[in-house]
Amino acid sequence: MTQKERIYQLLAKEAFDQLLVLFDQKPNMIRKYATMAAYHLDEGFRKKSIDFFGYLSEKRAVAQPEYFREIMRRHLWGMNEESGNIDWSAPEIIGAIVAAQPDLFKEFAPIMIEAALCEPVFHQGMLKAVERMAAKDERLIEYHLPRLKELKQRWH
Repeated sequence: MTQKERIYQLLAKEAFDQLLVLFDQKPNMIRKYATMAAYHLDEGFRKKSIDFFGYLSEKRAVAQPEYFREIMRRHLWGMNEESGNIDWSAPEIIGAIVAAQPDLFKEFAPIMIEAALCEPVFHQGMLKAVERMAAKDERLIEYHLPRLKELKQRWH
């Protein structure tokens, strides 16, 4: 079994504690494959990967805040058309990390929301991220609330 297959198997089982042990040994490998899983076509599997980013942030961001800031910066760059990519899972990954540690990462919420509002491809993921962040602390989204409510009405 390859490392990717092992990590995907653990994500599918939501064996986040086992993934955390692997993260402590090889953080970049776990980040890489968890990110890849966030683009999977199976929505349930995608969600598990995104949930894992929240779990990881909850467990390790206090000790390694710059590591998680770098993850979010990479995803923000991926949301920018100049990157040459469409990082359509970026809002959800950023939202999961912010929601798990709002005191550490609250400044990323409005940046992600603003970037996502500019590109329709990100709207659906952003709305999921906003729900997650608002459930933790509504102040994370309050500035954008009028625009978010309008957008949510269009999607539902």
